[in-house]
Amino acid sequence: MFQRKVQLTGGGTYLVTLPKEWAEAFGVTTGAVVTLVPNDSGALLLVPEKVRASNRCRIAVGGQSFDRLQRALISRYIAGYDVIEAVGERIGPEQRRMVREIAQRLIGVEIFEETQATVVLHCLVNVREFPVQQTLHRTYEMARTMLADGVAAFVHRDEELARDVIERDADVDRLVLLVARQFGLLLRDLLVERDVELSRLQFLHAHTVVDQLERVADHAAKISQAALTLGGGLKPSVTKKVTDLALASASILAQAVEAFEVLDEGKANVVLEEKAVSTRLAEQARATASADQPESAHAISIVMDSLLRVREYGFNIAESALDAQAVLRTPS
Repeated sequence: MFQRKVQLTGGGTYLVTLPKEWAEAFGVTTGAVVTLVPNDSGALLLVPEKVRASNRCRIAVGGQSFDRLQRALISRYIAGYDVIEAVGERIGPEQRRMVREIAQRLIGVEIFEETQATVVLHCLVNVREFPVQQTLHRTYEMARTMLADGVAAFVHRDEELARDVIERDADVDRLVLLVARQFGLLLRDLLVERDVELSRLQFLHAHTVVDQLERVADHAAKISQAALTLGGGLKPSVTKKVTDLALASASILAQAVEAFEVLDEGKANVVLEEKAVSTRLAEQARATASADQPESAHAISIVMDSLLRVREYGFNIAESALDAQAVLRTPS
């Protein structure tokens, strides 16, 4: 931390000197241009050009498994790096294939250069082209349809639809990683606030909601996996309990997302009031559904548990709506 006294020139301009060691480290010399960014908290951020220009990193790929390499690349993607260099003494065909496959799972990542020892990835995503509000709504629509289709696949033993739902989970993951990258950029560079037109705190709440929606999609895929394990059809009583709970959970999720999107405190509280009223009845439905058809109890239990989880994610989103609304509330 550095402290400086504010000085006043004869022309009425305020001056603050910069620490010499900091200026030399970031190439700030006479005539250099720096950007001053006011923050909602009242702070003023000073950003030299070099900070944004050096947004690149390296990853050693030698001997890495696919999973380890994927974790390494995705972590750098989320951290907000624009250029990621995969390097090694000699990168073999299998390692290049792994890098390409991982890049295809990330929105906006392209291979720009390849040599014997490097594969250079560029992240071309412009945050202005992917407003988080639109990405959040798209994620919700995908998770919602996955949930409905997953339940339909389970109830009707539709293996083709079940496999389709499972494949769609990867599309949701791509959107979630994009939002995580935008949040990472926002934490690294406050200038991004100007591009996303949201403060870091507001974006945090949106990021939290997208994470909850990813879990809804994961449970839709889990329900579809359970559909593939069913040995026979469901009894009418089980079908009714599954569909009733699915409709109730989907309704809570829809109301919660709407409350967050419009930042309506009243709607969020209406959702949260359902938590105490209906949780006990839903849990009873889960237990009786398994008892109605004991030969398929494991698959039925998985589905009912997943639907109860979806309800909980809806409640979490409603709470995020309250938190996000409080950020915008002006003190009385």
